[in-house]
Amino acid sequence: MLPIGAILNAAAIFGGGGVGMALGRRIPEMVRACIFQGLGLSVLAVGIKLTLRSTSPEILIASIVLGGAVGSALRLEERIANASLWVKAKLRSGNPLFADGLVVSVTVFCCGSLALLGPLDEGVRGDHFLLSTKAFIDGLTAIAFASAYGAGVLVSALLVLVYEGAATYAASAIGQYVAPAVVTELSAVGGVLTIGIAINMLEIRHIALPNLLPSLVFTVILASWFL
Repeated sequence: MLPIGAILNAAAIFGGGGVGMALGRRIPEMVRACIFQGLGLSVLAVGIKLTLRSTSPEILIASIVLGGAVGSALRLEERIANASLWVKAKLRSGNPLFADGLVVSVTVFCCGSLALLGPLDEGVRGDHFLLSTKAFIDGLTAIAFASAYGAGVLVSALLVLVYEGAATYAASAIGQYVAPAVVTELSAVGGVLTIGIAINMLEIRHIALPNLLPSLVFTVILASWFL
C-alpha cells in the first residue's frame, strides 16, 4: 500500500517551504508576525476542540505527567536539537536558523493529533481525508516558517514523509486491534500537545514539546487498561 496521505503532506510542506524561502525577504516583518499569530490562534482553537473529546480526564492528565517525566529524563528535546545540528553540519548550511527551523517544523508537523490520527485512518480504512486536510494546513504553515527560518523547513518534509509513511504502514498492520476509546484519548492528548504548539507559536512561554511525546505511549497503555 502506497502512503498517499504522507506523500501529499510532505509535498505540501516542501512546496510551501520553497514558496516561503522565495518570498522571505519580500514579506514585511509585520505581515509575517501577523501570519504566525493567526496560525497560532487557529492551532490553539483546534487543540482545545480535540482536548475536549476526552472521556477520561484522569487518563489524559496521567499520560501528560508521566510522558513529560520520561521525556525530560531522556532529554528528548536536547537530543532532537543535537540531531538537527548534526544534519545542519552534514548539509553545510550557513543559515544560523537552520536548526531552529528544523526543530520547530518537525515539532509542529509531527506532534499534532492529525499526524497520528491521519495515518491511522489511512492505514485502517484507506481514507486520505485527514492527511489531505493536514497537508493543506502544513503547506500554509511551511510558507510562514520558511520565510523566517529557511532551509530547515524543507528538510522537515523528508522527516514527515518517513514518520507518517511508517505510521501508515504500522496502522494497517495493528490498527484493527486499537479500540475506539483508545483513539479518542490519543486524539485528546494530541490536542494538549497541539495547544503547546500554539503557545510556542504565540511566544507566550516555551513548552518543551519533544519531552512530552512519550505521553502518547502512556495514553495507549492507560486507555487500554482502564477503558
